[in-house]
Amino acid sequence: MGQLNMFYHFDVEQDFMYKANTFIQQLNRMSELDAELVHLIHQEMKCGRGQIIDKTNEAVEQYQKRNLLSNDLYKNSMNTAAQRYTNMINDMRGQHITLYYDVIIREKKR
Repeated sequence: MGQLNMFYHFDVEQDFMYKANTFIQQLNRMSELDAELVHLIHQEMKCGRGQIIDKTNEAVEQYQKRNLLSNDLYKNSMNTAAQRYTNMINDMRGQHITLYYDVIIREKKR
């Protein structure tokens, strides 16, 4: 008796990575607005001098760095979640099957 193991796909596989893109686009937009705000603050304070101005500029730089790191973390998390979701859905679209068969040999009649 022969045996054949295979994975049978009920439906075509799909890519759900686009679901993360909407969130990532919003993060990118927030980063752009954050950069504009930092630029505006630096423009307003470039003529000033003193400890308060220096500390404010330093705080703004730290704020921007933290936001960029957070945004990168969220982007990676969303990509990972979308990839896991894609894999789960595509795994449910198929099933491992085993086919058993007998080989029948027929003799030719003379």
